[in-house]
Amino acid sequence: MVKRKTRAKRSLSSLPKGLPVRGGGAGGGSGGKILNDSVNPFDATSRNKRSKHEVVNRATQKVTTQSALARALKERQTKLREELKRSKKYNAFVDGRIGENSQTMTVEEQNLARLVKERSRRSKRTSKFSLDDDDDDGNNGGGELLTHKGKAIDLRSARDHVVLSDDEDGDTGQLDAVDTLLHFGGGSKTDRERVNPYGPQDGGGMTHSLAQQYASRKTELDDLIARRKLLKAERVKSKEAQVEAFEKMDDAFDDLAGLLKFRDKEKEIREHIKAQQQGNLPKEDQEMVDWDKEMKQYLFLERKVAATDRTKTKEEIAKEEADRLHKLETRRLARMNGEYAEDDDFSDVSDDDNTFIDHGRDRKRQRQRKRTSPEQLDGDSDDDSDGGHELTTRFTADGLVQVDKNGVVVGKVGETKASNNNSSQKQLLSVGDRVQACYRANEQFDGQVTWYNGSISKVVRASDGSIRYNVDYDDGDYEDGIEPNHIRALSKDQDELEKEEKQKMQEMALKRKRQKATDKAMAEMPFVFDVPTTLESLHDLIGDHAKNGEEATLLIQRICASNSVRLNRRNTEKMQNFYDVLLRRFIAVGDAIYRSGDGGTELGRYKQLDALTNILYNLAQDSPDTAGAVWARRLGILQSAHAKRLRDAELMQQETGDDDEEISVWPSTGVLLLLRALGHVFPVTDKRHYVVTPALLLLGQYVSHTPVYTKSDLTMGVSCSGLLIEYTREAKRWVPEAHAFLAGLLRLFAAAPRERLGRYPCLNLGSAAEEESLGNLRYLASHAYDAKSGPPTISLEIDTINEDNYASGILHAALSILEVSIRNLAGSVGSAERELFSEVSECVLVLCPKDKTNPLSPVLVEKVAKIVSALSETCTFEAPRAPLTRRATTTATQAIESLAPRMENWEKYSVSKDKGKSSNQVALDRTRRELKRERKAISRELRLDAAFIESERREEKSKKDSAAKAARHKAYAWLEGEQATMNQQVAQGGGLLSGGGTGAARAKARSGKIGMKKGGKFSRA
Repeated sequence: MVKRKTRAKRSLSSLPKGLPVRGGGAGGGSGGKILNDSVNPFDATSRNKRSKHEVVNRATQKVTTQSALARALKERQTKLREELKRSKKYNAFVDGRIGENSQTMTVEEQNLARLVKERSRRSKRTSKFSLDDDDDDGNNGGGELLTHKGKAIDLRSARDHVVLSDDEDGDTGQLDAVDTLLHFGGGSKTDRERVNPYGPQDGGGMTHSLAQQYASRKTELDDLIARRKLLKAERVKSKEAQVEAFEKMDDAFDDLAGLLKFRDKEKEIREHIKAQQQGNLPKEDQEMVDWDKEMKQYLFLERKVAATDRTKTKEEIAKEEADRLHKLETRRLARMNGEYAEDDDFSDVSDDDNTFIDHGRDRKRQRQRKRTSPEQLDGDSDDDSDGGHELTTRFTADGLVQVDKNGVVVGKVGETKASNNNSSQKQLLSVGDRVQACYRANEQFDGQVTWYNGSISKVVRASDGSIRYNVDYDDGDYEDGIEPNHIRALSKDQDELEKEEKQKMQEMALKRKRQKATDKAMAEMPFVFDVPTTLESLHDLIGDHAKNGEEATLLIQRICASNSVRLNRRNTEKMQNFYDVLLRRFIAVGDAIYRSGDGGTELGRYKQLDALTNILYNLAQDSPDTAGAVWARRLGILQSAHAKRLRDAELMQQETGDDDEEISVWPSTGVLLLLRALGHVFPVTDKRHYVVTPALLLLGQYVSHTPVYTKSDLTMGVSCSGLLIEYTREAKRWVPEAHAFLAGLLRLFAAAPRERLGRYPCLNLGSAAEEESLGNLRYLASHAYDAKSGPPTISLEIDTINEDNYASGILHAALSILEVSIRNLAGSVGSAERELFSEVSECVLVLCPKDKTNPLSPVLVEKVAKIVSALSETCTFEAPRAPLTRRATTTATQAIESLAPRMENWEKYSVSKDKGKSSNQVALDRTRRELKRERKAISRELRLDAAFIESERREEKSKKDSAAKAARHKAYAWLEGEQATMNQQVAQGGGLLSGGGTGAARAKARSGKIGMKKGGKFSRA
């Protein structure tokens, strides 16, 4: 009986298993809902299955595959990632090079050891059976060669095969046919008998055999040899006769030469050179000299030049300069401490007393004069006895005596020796002295002594006080223990004395030089300085080490050279601060010029400013960003200072009242000169510049907003206007502030008083006309100027500004600046010159240079005429003005006639780059293009690699930072939890405390001696 299935059948409304439902249901439960009622269940179940057969036009899932470029980039990045990981792992290797790890071997010893090792490796033992070894043959890799007459057979030319002989005229050295047969044979015997190489003989048809030909040829050769020997004998005989004739002619030429008179060619050459120097050459000789000079100009001889070093980079030049300064500083410190190097020749030390050679010569001459003096010749002196005078021994009644050449008895023989012995005993000798010793004097027969030259090697002192000498003789022998009476000092000759004296003088001169070098080192300026951070520290250095303005400039140059940014980028911050110190130093020197002038040759403030400008420019070239930041910050400080002076100007005027103290709101002379130097440090033609544009705005604010009270203020205004026009001259820009100020300045010099009180283009000059010090400018310009002193000029020194004739200089400067600006802007402002220079034209008209009351000087009249001429040429007042346009009108360009060839389909036509070139040029251009493409591809790959490496580095760094941050946050969380627990304990009055030590607290809580918070564990009920 089959078991009944108790499971109910699935209804038609239920979904089969495996269908996708919404809500995560697996079947047809209430929680599931079919995605789409119209979806076929069979399609839904088989959607994600791979199709068994591909069917046309069936919609399939799009498979995205990476391109070859993407795969290559991915592979490259994978390799770079692995290399980047390996690069951070360090390893060590064993350096097996000979002598590389030795601390005692020099470079020459290392090279020698390596050469010996290489030679031993390539010795004959190891390369004995090498067939390719080229060193044994010495024929440049040719192996075994066959040679003939010292040349390789393969290297002999066709000319070497020709036999040349002086004895055989007309013989080419080639063999005839019969010679070939006679020497080498040829063919069979029958052929040799049948063929006669010389043809038929005796006019018949019969031929001779080879034996007959050999006999005839032998006879001919014998005759030829006999003739050659005869000719040779005749030539030898004629040569001998010729030689005899020449010898006879040479003997007879001496007699003929005595009858001839030769000219002195050397004398003629000297006279010719002398006449050429004096310009007294004859006409023919002068023409030849001119011709030679002209021809030398046309001779293009090949110039022989030596190879030079490559151009050094700025970093290398800076390093060489710094090394030079450090070397000089090391030498200076060593000299100060009395330490002198062996290679120090003291070439920088001038020694006026270094004339020891001349002193030696003078002393030598004095000694010669003493020796030749009559008194010395007549007197008895040791020099005469040692000078080579022969002494003869004679027997007299007193015994054996020595007599000189004059018959004078010098002394007895024994007394002389005794005196010598006594003197030798009295004289204590030392090691190294040259002496004469008696060799084994005690062993000599009958007291005979023989003296030998030598030197003392040792001095021995006995216990009884006696002295013995050990002597080494010049012949190689030696003797020990010589008594003092058997030894005597060897007298020095004149050359040795002079040599010793010369050496002493040299030592004295060297000592003087060293002393002078020490004094100079202590007095001269150090070569290396630390970078001063403030202006006061720089002034302290200048006060300690510099004596004049030139040395102050040298000190600043040494600071910059020894701490250059090109040596080490870590010097950037120090040099940035020092750059600001130099700007402040520049301003301070400029302000000193205003107060005291140049300061003479000792200070030379103008030269200091020139040198500082060069230094600022060089530092700006070394680090442009740093210099730009410092200049921008300094300009901001100057602008803030000027704004503060403007705010305080009115208050200062009220406080001074009617006092004679002058008040000026304009910047100082140092600031003005600094702004002038700015144009030499940075380019002023850029449309917008990080430094120049703020400087232009600051100068415009100076000119337009600063009030004018004195002639000094006028000078500053003219100077600032000139700087504005100088900055914009090359870019041809119009500066309204400068032109307005200069036009108002011209109105101050108007001839009519009411014109001076008219409308001023620049508002700050309106109040200047009411000032007493500026109301008589026209009178001063007309009467106080001296025409003999030349054209009027302006100055930045206070003493010159207060002079009465300074007004004409201000007017002359303003007119000159306006003339330059007008001619510079002519034709560059789009026919707007009339409007731009209208204020200038009106102010020029009110000058009236030839006014009867206050006429201007001729120099100023001429300058006014020039500016009027410039205005009339630039501004066309009669012609109607063209309307202004936003943009400049473009001129119509004429089309150029096209010479392009006509093509049927020009879109598909491409001109080859190599058309019309030779094959070599085509190959060269193709290679060049390939090289260019490869170079660009390599650059692109390097950029991609660098970007990927940087991204990997940043990602790795972010991971490390994230891990560290997470650890730090975890620690902070733990600390905060602990702190929270402690706070809870405090809040509950120790309710969370348990364990030992809490009993005392509970007892105090019960007794009420300590207070607990309400609800705490230890609180009282």
